[in-house]
Amino acid sequence: NTDDMREALRLMAARRINPAAMITHIGGITAGADTILRLPAIPGAKKLIYTQCDFPLVALTDLAQAGNTHPVFARLAELCQQHEGLWNIEAEEYLLAHIPKMNSPL
Repeated sequence: NTDDMREALRLMAARRINPAAMITHIGGITAGADTILRLPAIPGAKKLIYTQCDFPLVALTDLAQAGNTHPVFARLAELCQQHEGLWNIEAEEYLLAHIPKMNSPL
């Protein structure tokens, strides 16, 4: 409810909770529909979908393995490891600079 959201924002602002700890998966818009349909079957907490990007849903714990076939994921694994396995601003900036983008219809 709204009160819970306000409390969560207050705790984040006070740096008493870290919302990055809730992100367990990342994916592009092409993974969005399937992710939503399979939410009950996908372990973990929050799935962060980058709507402007084209890549599959990947668990943060699987980034190193995914890096065997896609070097962007290997670097993302390293960046997350530097932050105790959590998603972070450096990883996000790297992702946005190196992952394929969706084609603009215009």
